[in-house]
Amino acid sequence: MHYTATPEDFEAGTLPKSVLRDLREAIETDGYAVVSGLVSEETRELLLPSILEDVDIVRAGGELTTHEKNTGVGHLQLGLRRHAPYVCADLAANPLIESVVAEILGGGAWLGFYNGNVNCPGSTFQPLHFDRPYSWKSREEAEADGQSWPPPTTTLSCSVALADITAETGATEIYPGSQRETEVATWTTNRLKERPDLLEAWGPPARMEVPAGAICFRDPRMWHRGVPNRSDRPRAMLGLTYHSARGNHWRGRVVHEVAAEEQALLDGDPSLKLLDEGGVGDGRLVFHSSSRAAFEIESLHGIDRNIRFTDDEVNHLVDAHSRGGARVCAAA
Repeated sequence: MHYTATPEDFEAGTLPKSVLRDLREAIETDGYAVVSGLVSEETRELLLPSILEDVDIVRAGGELTTHEKNTGVGHLQLGLRRHAPYVCADLAANPLIESVVAEILGGGAWLGFYNGNVNCPGSTFQPLHFDRPYSWKSREEAEADGQSWPPPTTTLSCSVALADITAETGATEIYPGSQRETEVATWTTNRLKERPDLLEAWGPPARMEVPAGAICFRDPRMWHRGVPNRSDRPRAMLGLTYHSARGNHWRGRVVHEVAAEEQALLDGDPSLKLLDEGGVGDGRLVFHSSSRAAFEIESLHGIDRNIRFTDDEVNHLVDAHSRGGARVCAAA
């Protein structure tokens, strides 16, 4: 599905109800949908050069990043600048984006990831993978919790195109509908190794082409991989990820069995989330106080922007990328 936002949508502060229903159906069925016209040309012209400058900084070191070593050469997870003027309201607090988030995840959904994804010229293939696991591992577990099977996503990825993302520049390879493959629900890995039967069942793959200013809303359980960028320029894509209100882990999944002392901490402070290694941490995204104005508009759709402001320097190439952009800190 591909819809283009209208001036009337911006005036209303939401996409039309019929469009939201169609987007929900497309994401549930195909795993993704694209909405054009969400991010202004002014914002794109501000952010794109800053990201390309940061690519040059990272590349000047002459070494592969940790992300490249784990996934594929030329694919950069790149922290976005977290201070004014580089934090823009039409990304950080866009009511049309948040209307889609609320439709898919419900009220109280929270922003859990704000980062860059750059595919550089000469890049290689990534392993085929999915970004998030199922929050319910079996039909019985889902039905006991009042959920359908396959269960709904508890996370929504928003891939923002600052310039046209095409097959030539390395548009992501995707397997539409594969987020409904329940066989992977209990896997301990997120990589589709040595399973040609599953790939054949959900293939052939497509490409996630996104025009400048558009956003691809994606169920991150859908299988995908980065592919070579055969152009002569980096493909800069921004990644915003939202999690449902029930997502008590900092990656957005629902953890069903929580120790009593940890649950007491979570109940007492909604900014706290469970950590990979156990325990509880501050799950808010860290932004410099100079960016506060970008978040000041109240959410029309009950979305928690999940921000912690600081007057200290936020090094977007280090601090802001820690733990996927959240810089989760151990609970006091």
